[in-house]
Amino acid sequence: MATTNHNVSGLDEDFRYGQLAIEGRLITPDQFDVAMDLAKGSKRPLADVLVEAGNIDAQTADRLSKALKRILKDERARSEGGVHVKKQIGGYRLVKRIGEGGMGEVYLAEQLSMHRTVAIKILHQKWADDEEFRKRFLLEARAAGKLSHPNIIQVFDVGKYQGLYYFSMEYIDGVTVDDLIRHEGPIGLDKVIDITLQVCEALGYLSQQGIVHRDIKPANIMVMKDGTVKLADFGFIQQAVVDHELMQEGTTIGTPDYISPEQARGERDLDVRSDIYSLGASVFHMLAGKTMFKGTCSSVMRAHIDAQPPDLKSLRGDVPERLVEIVTRMTAKSPIDRQQSPDEVQKDLEVFKLDLAGHSGELPTSKSGILNVINAEKERIVALERKLKEQKVATLVWTVAAIAGLVLAGILGLVLVLSR
Repeated sequence: MATTNHNVSGLDEDFRYGQLAIEGRLITPDQFDVAMDLAKGSKRPLADVLVEAGNIDAQTADRLSKALKRILKDERARSEGGVHVKKQIGGYRLVKRIGEGGMGEVYLAEQLSMHRTVAIKILHQKWADDEEFRKRFLLEARAAGKLSHPNIIQVFDVGKYQGLYYFSMEYIDGVTVDDLIRHEGPIGLDKVIDITLQVCEALGYLSQQGIVHRDIKPANIMVMKDGTVKLADFGFIQQAVVDHELMQEGTTIGTPDYISPEQARGERDLDVRSDIYSLGASVFHMLAGKTMFKGTCSSVMRAHIDAQPPDLKSLRGDVPERLVEIVTRMTAKSPIDRQQSPDEVQKDLEVFKLDLAGHSGELPTSKSGILNVINAEKERIVALERKLKEQKVATLVWTVAAIAGLVLAGILGLVLVLSR
């Protein structure tokens, strides 16, 4: 029997080998299925099974093996390093690729002039080829570089180098909340509250600058080793991505698991309440260990518009009812029914923390935490007084109306008597 020197091991590589043979029209799909079953049963390489069955000759099998090795090697190089690794772009030397998304690849890099480590994102060519997108990217990314907040990843620089558009930013040695969920499952209540409060700080700052993030999600929330939370990829170019791709199935920006109803409807006049919804959907994911809705891109978008999410309490029994209420309000379908600012969300959470502290004897220690609790309690009292006042007014109105009705009835009765 002719054997090969393919050195391809494992069923995954056997599958790739068979697909390569099918694409080259060397075997049929039916022959592939039969050979795969034999390979699994005998634990022999697929190439040997195909040669033994007479589907391909040994020389062809060897050529396929070498071709697959080249393909896998290139894929590993892209995965481990990236197509630009070791290159220099502008004043940056790229060290290794650390991520990839719908907009482009992210590299760990050294800023040569400052001798500091940064992260640099290089736009995919499809965005670089769009003139309108390029103009918006350069204009808004430069504006983003002027922002400075401890809970926002700092953008350092934006530019173009030999046809590549890029921006450099602060490198964060930490993990994303998405990583935490995938590795730990549902996150502890204290950590969820702490993360949410810090994101609210960032959103409050962005809102003051007239910026709507547009893409709040666990993958864009970084947690450093010291517990500091950093918000990444705020939406200075996200809307352009949405405009191009959001309505397409299998879009490269991913399933919009955290998109607000108004954003899903394609509304452009968004405000911070849209970010509050997305943060609420992210909090739901942190607490439940799963997203609010599942399905295709379009079905998830429709669900955010008109479907009720699962009961959070039924998914995680130890979540206090008050926290469920806060998340439910954050994810209300109508913006008017949500907290109207990140500050309101913070106050709700601080009061909730105070309620929890009643069981443990702990109180807020930070100045902002204490002030938020005091202000929230004041607002709660004012709202209660307003409600009581409205009830008193309503009672008075009904009382006056009832008396007036009785007087009128008496007058009418008197008139009837006199007329007789």
